[in-house]
Amino acid sequence: MAENKDGQVYTASGIPVKDIYTPDDVKKVDYNRDLGSPGQPPFTRGVYASMYRGQLWTIRRLTGYSTPEDTNKRYRDEYAMGQTGFSIAPDISTAAGMDPDDPRVSADVGHSGVPIYSIEDMEVVFDGLPIEKCSTYLADRVGGLLSPAYFIMAEKRGIPLNYVRGTTPNDLFTWSSMDLANQPPPDAYVRYAVDFIEWCTEHAPRWYPVSFNSYNPRDNGLSAVQEVGGLMATVIQYVDEEKRRGRIPLNKFVKRFAFNMAANNDFFEEIAKFRAARRMLYRLMKDRYGIDDPTCGQLRVHVQTSGSTHTHQEPLNNLVRIAYQVLAGVLGGAQSIHANGYDEAVCLPTEEAMLLAIRTEQIVALETGVTNTVDPLGGSYYVESLTNELEERAWDYVKRIEDVGGMAEAVKSGWIHREYKAAIIDYERKLDAGDVTVVGVNKFRLEKPPYKVPIFRPDPKSPDLLIERIKLLRKNRDNARAAAALKEYERAARSTENTVPAIFEAVKAHATPGELAEVQLRVTGGWTYPIAG
Repeated sequence: MAENKDGQVYTASGIPVKDIYTPDDVKKVDYNRDLGSPGQPPFTRGVYASMYRGQLWTIRRLTGYSTPEDTNKRYRDEYAMGQTGFSIAPDISTAAGMDPDDPRVSADVGHSGVPIYSIEDMEVVFDGLPIEKCSTYLADRVGGLLSPAYFIMAEKRGIPLNYVRGTTPNDLFTWSSMDLANQPPPDAYVRYAVDFIEWCTEHAPRWYPVSFNSYNPRDNGLSAVQEVGGLMATVIQYVDEEKRRGRIPLNKFVKRFAFNMAANNDFFEEIAKFRAARRMLYRLMKDRYGIDDPTCGQLRVHVQTSGSTHTHQEPLNNLVRIAYQVLAGVLGGAQSIHANGYDEAVCLPTEEAMLLAIRTEQIVALETGVTNTVDPLGGSYYVESLTNELEERAWDYVKRIEDVGGMAEAVKSGWIHREYKAAIIDYERKLDAGDVTVVGVNKFRLEKPPYKVPIFRPDPKSPDLLIERIKLLRKNRDNARAAAALKEYERAARSTENTVPAIFEAVKAHATPGELAEVQLRVTGGWTYPIAG
């Protein structure tokens, strides 16, 4: 919340807030057109009729560290504590498409996620875990190894492709915010992402082949308005690309779109944001693309509490922030939720932080009563007015992105990076001026809190272990088969055909992430994120 000199109060996105809201503030709202019943267009009140009365959201924490074996142990612990879905956090080497013995990344192997370089590594990560019952989120590099390796592992377990459940992010918007090395240009990113959506439409109909992800851009300082606008602009980029190709009917192409959004601190604005996003997607599909099937306009969203709001000063305060952010996700109608560890501003989550994160979601679900009725804030004069205002501003932001040529061009030109830079500078200015309050940082700050938190430290031996493991993989595989598969992948990448079958064959032949990325960049050329001027 910010307050200017004349005493006007604003939301975190700069939307003016009145002292009190009355029926006059929602007199333009038509119930059937703008709200509807839960499970009915325009899905403002939720994508399913019964929502949490029928089924609670999935508890799904993004997790990974050190080695596949260590990560498997953590997944087993999370599952035993009541987590109901899995989510792979890859380390930097995996996300960047570099092998562990690549000198550019070897020192970081396993330090910020789990390294996965083969089908066997994937099998170790999920050893003893019921992937036939639980869906999995794979934070995969575009055109990378994780999704093929997961599908191949599932088939080896006897799970047909058309029964495998989970999500591949595959999203240009969040990729633009991460500044990873060894990446293809934005246009090539879109090509590989849409290839995968096409392939899943035909072969893996229960998989979400894209999760339009605004979490990382939001952590780069964007407002709720910019977050939703960026999401919709990215959807437009992908659907327009498939419309240009004409390979898959659009109503099939968009059927399994998923979304991943942040839950930040402005409680009511965040709730309004999720409601506005659902309505916007429905209207986008129906009005812009003429898709009459209402299920194609259902915005199914995973929500993660915002790491950028968590502080290393007095880290236990983050427990309170996380709880409110989880509650905003629930009241906003999320389908799955990740509650961060309270210590993530300091280190990877400890076992204590992991347990408290899972328990936070369970307490909200089972003790507070907020799941007793669907969309309990629906009809609130303030929430409905805020939802309308946020939607209107988000459409304006979509137009701004389209005016620069769409999301791919916004990334390529550095436009979106200038947005990140401006947002970060503006927030720091407000923090320094006291226009925003962060308890324990710029207000009520203690020089030394009366407690210490445990510090998680990754295994320092894991890089050496994984370097030796990949050397052994290259030595023992059929290198002629791997070389032939990589050559076929390069041929497919230089053509206009779908690249996914060739990537699958290369992964089956034990091509490594670094080798896959090398082929990709040989075809597309590398790309460096523009430095915002």
